Amino acid sequence: MTTTRGFTLIEALITAGIVACGLVAAAAVFSFTIRANIGNRQMSAATALLYDKMEEFRAAPLTAPIWMTGEGSDEVVLDGEYLRVWQVGSTTPRSVTVIIYARSGALTHRKTELIRATTLASPVF
Repeated sequence: MTTTRGFTLIEALITAGIVACGLVAAAAVFSFTIRANIGNRQMSAATALLYDKMEEFRAAPLTAPIWMTGEGSDEVVLDGEYLRVWQVGSTTPRSVTVIIYARSGALTHRKTELIRATTLASPVF
């Protein structure tokens, strides 16, 4: 009866496979959290841009030029590149829709809608 010390090749391969699966799972979690962080940062910036434009409309009287344009857009670089589009209705009460898009990728310049809000404005309450 001989006793041997150490691990067999099969035991070492099984252990290496289990460790590799664990490392792949950890890498997937890190990838997910990075994408979620980027998405949350974009949504936070888009919300700030939307509220900024809505506040601009709220502060302007209904006879101001901003209400007469009908449509408009501007590009904003704020921790990324965003396109802010607004549409003003011509009926009373006037509807204002503001949409914020994020540009994804320098090569594709594809737009991704992040947030949209619509409100009504009337000269009388």
